[in-house]
Amino acid sequence: MMSKNKLSCIVLALLVTLPSFAKKKVPLSGVWREQYKSIIVKLPIQVWVEDNNDSLLLEFSSYIGTVEVIVTNSTGNVIYKQSVDTNSTSSTIIALNEKVKQGDVIYITDGNNIASGNLSNY
Repeated sequence: MMSKNKLSCIVLALLVTLPSFAKKKVPLSGVWREQYKSIIVKLPIQVWVEDNNDSLLLEFSSYIGTVEVIVTNSTGNVIYKQSVDTNSTSSTIIALNEKVKQGDVIYITDGNNIASGNLSNY
Protein backbone atom coordinates (compact mmCIF):
# COMPACT_ATOMS: atom_id res chain seq x y z
CA MET A 1 0.00 0.00 0.00
CA MET A 2 2.82 2.37 0.91
CA SER A 3 4.66 1.73 -2.38
CA LYS A 4 1.46 2.42 -4.36
CA ASN A 5 1.10 5.78 -2.61
CA LYS A 6 4.73 6.67 -3.32
CA LEU A 7 4.38 5.63 -6.94
CA SER A 8 1.17 7.66 -7.28
CA CYS A 9 2.90 10.73 -5.83
CA ILE A 10 5.86 10.36 -8.19
CA VAL A 11 3.61 9.97 -11.24
CA LEU A 12 1.54 12.98 -10.20
CA ALA A 13 4.67 15.09 -9.69
CA LEU A 14 5.98 14.12 -13.13
CA LEU A 15 2.67 14.95 -14.81
CA VAL A 16 2.75 18.41 -13.28
CA THR A 17 6.42 19.25 -13.92
CA LEU A 18 7.26 17.67 -17.29
CA PRO A 19 5.00 19.84 -19.49
CA SER A 20 6.65 23.01 -18.16
CA PHE A 21 10.09 21.94 -19.45
CA ALA A 22 8.92 21.51 -23.04
CA LYS A 23 7.85 25.10 -23.68
CA LYS A 24 9.63 27.80 -25.68
CA LYS A 25 8.57 31.36 -24.86
CA VAL A 26 7.49 33.61 -27.74
CA PRO A 27 8.31 37.28 -27.11
CA LEU A 28 5.39 39.51 -28.06
CA SER A 29 5.58 43.08 -29.26
CA GLY A 30 2.84 45.68 -29.30
CA VAL A 31 1.04 48.06 -27.00
CA TRP A 32 -1.67 47.01 -24.59
CA ARG A 33 -3.21 49.95 -22.79
CA GLU A 34 -4.34 49.27 -19.24
CA GLN A 35 -6.90 51.37 -17.39
CA TYR A 36 -4.21 52.70 -15.06
CA LYS A 37 -1.03 54.60 -15.84
CA SER A 38 2.27 52.87 -15.35
CA ILE A 39 5.89 53.64 -16.06
CA ILE A 40 6.64 50.08 -17.16
CA VAL A 41 4.40 48.73 -19.89
CA LYS A 42 4.16 44.96 -19.71
CA LEU A 43 1.88 42.95 -21.96
CA PRO A 44 -0.72 40.98 -19.97
CA ILE A 45 -0.23 38.02 -22.32
CA GLN A 46 2.52 35.42 -22.56
CA VAL A 47 2.80 32.82 -25.32
CA TRP A 48 4.81 29.60 -25.47
CA VAL A 49 5.27 27.13 -28.34
CA GLU A 50 5.05 23.61 -26.97
CA ASP A 51 7.96 21.28 -27.73
CA ASN A 52 5.93 19.35 -30.32
CA ASN A 53 5.63 22.60 -32.36
CA ASP A 54 1.93 22.05 -33.06
CA SER A 55 0.35 23.65 -30.01
CA LEU A 56 0.56 27.01 -28.25
CA LEU A 57 0.07 27.91 -24.60
CA LEU A 58 -1.36 31.38 -23.88
CA GLU A 59 -1.36 32.79 -20.35
CA PHE A 60 -3.23 35.94 -19.35
CA SER A 61 -1.96 37.76 -16.25
CA SER A 62 -5.13 39.82 -15.91
CA TYR A 63 -8.67 40.01 -17.22
CA ILE A 64 -8.48 41.84 -20.55
CA GLY A 65 -11.89 40.89 -21.90
CA THR A 66 -12.52 38.73 -24.92
CA VAL A 67 -9.55 38.55 -27.25
CA GLU A 68 -9.21 37.25 -30.77
CA VAL A 69 -6.25 34.92 -31.34
CA ILE A 70 -5.12 34.69 -34.96
CA VAL A 71 -2.23 32.65 -36.37
CA THR A 72 -1.09 33.35 -39.93
CA ASN A 73 1.42 31.57 -42.14
CA SER A 74 4.28 33.15 -44.11
CA THR A 75 1.93 34.23 -46.92
CA GLY A 76 -0.49 35.92 -44.51
CA ASN A 77 -3.23 33.29 -44.76
CA VAL A 78 -5.10 32.67 -41.51
CA ILE A 79 -4.41 29.13 -40.29
CA TYR A 80 -6.08 29.53 -36.88
CA LYS A 81 -8.63 31.94 -35.42
CA GLN A 82 -10.46 31.77 -32.09
CA SER A 83 -12.04 34.07 -29.52
CA VAL A 84 -10.91 33.56 -25.92
CA ASP A 85 -12.72 35.01 -22.89
CA THR A 86 -9.94 35.85 -20.43
CA ASN A 87 -12.48 36.16 -17.61
CA SER A 88 -13.34 32.46 -17.76
CA THR A 89 -9.76 31.20 -18.17
CA SER A 90 -6.31 32.49 -17.26
CA SER A 91 -4.61 30.17 -19.76
CA THR A 92 -5.54 28.24 -22.86
CA ILE A 93 -3.88 25.69 -25.09
CA ILE A 94 -4.32 26.08 -28.83
CA ALA A 95 -3.85 22.92 -30.89
CA LEU A 96 -2.83 23.86 -34.42
CA ASN A 97 -3.66 21.61 -37.38
CA GLU A 98 -0.03 21.72 -38.51
CA LYS A 99 3.39 22.31 -36.99
CA VAL A 100 4.73 25.85 -36.59
CA LYS A 101 6.74 26.81 -39.68
CA GLN A 102 9.10 29.61 -40.67
CA GLY A 103 7.14 32.86 -40.99
CA ASP A 104 4.15 31.91 -38.81
CA VAL A 105 2.92 34.86 -36.73
CA ILE A 106 0.47 35.07 -33.82
CA TYR A 107 -1.74 38.13 -33.36
CA ILE A 108 -3.79 38.75 -30.21
CA THR A 109 -6.24 41.64 -30.18
CA ASP A 110 -9.20 42.93 -28.22
CA GLY A 111 -10.22 45.31 -31.00
CA ASN A 112 -8.31 48.29 -29.54
CA ASN A 113 -4.95 46.76 -28.61
CA ILE A 114 -2.78 44.29 -30.50
CA ALA A 115 0.20 42.11 -29.67
CA SER A 116 2.09 39.94 -32.13
CA GLY A 117 4.98 37.52 -32.17
CA ASN A 118 6.92 35.41 -34.65
CA LEU A 119 6.33 31.77 -33.74
CA SER A 120 8.99 30.11 -35.85
CA ASN A 121 12.04 31.70 -34.20
CA TYR A 122 11.58 29.74 -30.96
